[in-house]
Formats: sequence, C-alpha cells, structure tokens
Amino acid sequence: MSIEQPDGLPSVDDFRSRAGHVDREFADARRYLSALCDDDNHSLGELMTEIHRSGRAMQVLAAMAVLALDFANLSADRLGGDVQTWLDQSEMTPDRADAERRQNELGGEA
Repeated sequence: MSIEQPDGLPSVDDFRSRAGHVDREFADARRYLSALCDDDNHSLGELMTEIHRSGRAMQVLAAMAVLALDFANLSADRLGGDVQTWLDQSEMTPDRADAERRQNELGGEA
C-alpha cells in the first residue's frame, strides 16, 4: 500500500529516522531537568558539555520548552486554573527576579 505524501513533508522512512533524534532531545532534556532538580552539579556539567559539543543545545532547549508547556497544561487542573495567573501571583516578582539576576552576575547573593 502506497501512501501519498503532501508536498513538503518527508517520506515515512525519513520521518522515522528523524524521530529517533527527537526522542534523544527529549531524553536529554529530561536528564537535564532531573540533574537540575537534584542539585547534581557534576551530572549537570557533564550533560551540558555533551550537549554543547554535539551541537544539539538548541534542540534540547526546544525540547525543554515543549516539556514545560506540557507540564503547564497538565498542572493547570491541579493549580485550580490558568498557569500564567499562578505564575503572575507567585512570590517571585519580575523586579525581584531581575534584581537577583543582577546580583548573581556581580558574584554576590541576593
């Protein structure tokens, strides 16, 4: 059975070969987030080096963004509404976050 491909879409075989790369980006994004949450700086540093050297940093960053959006959509029910509203009402205001970033850039603690 032959499947017609709309213009501009890869063949089924090409798509399947590329899907493996997407799985790898998501796996690395999950590894990164796990190391970050565990305060495992050694593993985080190794993973960041691996991602950078392989030239996949932007792909992994995109995968993390997708994971964050998925998390936000799944969490909306548990947070009792819109995730953006919850974020806006959190303790960390934009001004405080900006001040902490500037302080960290100067090498001090906020």
